[in-house]
Amino acid sequence: MFEGSEARCKYCSYPLPFGSNICGRCFSNKNRFDGGFALFPYNECGRALIHSVKFKDRIEYLKVLTLFKSEIADFLKDKNIDVVTYVPSSLYHYLIRGYSVPREMAKILSSYFSIPYKKLVFTNKPFKRLLSKSKSVAERKSIVKGFFRVKSGSVFKNVLLLDDVFTTGTTVNRIADLLKSENVAEKVFFLTLAMVVKN
Repeated sequence: MFEGSEARCKYCSYPLPFGSNICGRCFSNKNRFDGGFALFPYNECGRALIHSVKFKDRIEYLKVLTLFKSEIADFLKDKNIDVVTYVPSSLYHYLIRGYSVPREMAKILSSYFSIPYKKLVFTNKPFKRLLSKSKSVAERKSIVKGFFRVKSGSVFKNVLLLDDVFTTGTTVNRIADLLKSENVAEKVFFLTLAMVVKN
């Protein structure tokens, strides 16, 4: 978990020095999401958790979400979330693993907070290059630009989007943009297990 004494960016929850309330990334970028929250920094512990869940089939470790129910509840307070959705895995990686980490997260949070979850985001291709191997934000944007699509017969006021790791915000911003431009959501908030924090 992030240290409780750290200040957080009011938009994305990135840890900040005292006296600050917005990170440089959110100050300089025009984010399409309306707010977000991450449980862990993507450091040794956070990386080990993600690696175990994604590559060692330890999906029971996702129950860590329930240990931070009060922190998540504080984040969700007054946001009036209508539906929980998630970043979909490529068909290739879903078939290899047999599950999707963000989808499993959605099931858990939907159950604990009695908020329905629904697949609003789909993929256009069966395979996507791993974003973790991309070298720049521009490269990440190019990879995700045509990979996702959204589909829904409903319009939701406030959507909670789940993903495992927030690295640069490229994926979250792309999906938030699609949800809004396709009139599926008015506001999009995100929640991730971990966030990459630069030293």
